[in-house]
Amino acid sequence: MFLNDGQGKFRDIASEVGGGFAQPKVGRGLAYGDFDRDGDLDLLVTTNNGPAYLYRNDQLAGNKGVRIRLIGTKSNRDAIGARVRVFHGDTSQTRLVKGGSSYLSQSELPLTFGLGKRDKIDRLVIDWPNGGTEEHKNLPAGHAYECIESKGITKLSGF
Repeated sequence: MFLNDGQGKFRDIASEVGGGFAQPKVGRGLAYGDFDRDGDLDLLVTTNNGPAYLYRNDQLAGNKGVRIRLIGTKSNRDAIGARVRVFHGDTSQTRLVKGGSSYLSQSELPLTFGLGKRDKIDRLVIDWPNGGTEEHKNLPAGHAYECIESKGITKLSGF
């Protein structure tokens, strides 16, 4: 288990996060998703000829985020191939909606963006697979959103 230090480097934290990483495993597949609907991404690891392991990400730092679910109308319904860019302050993040992710695994399609302590996204830009672009501004953090292509964005819930 590696932790991104935010400066382009990672450090091994397996010994710091508990017993789940004490024994070696032969991993076969990995999928991420917000299994407990708390706004952060959890991991499901399948092992070779063994059980699956769910690692919950229970972040305690008080950081915020947003989740974006895209539904295509002119593009494919799952919006696979869409690129979403989030701008907040002087930083930005980009995610791509993709099918498949690891051996016999599929991560969830909604996109999750961590925002640290920020209360909102300044700007969200969606580049749909069909070539269209949408932009939405000032979205509060701590919520899930659904965006239907060419029909706007709706706040679904908080987490």
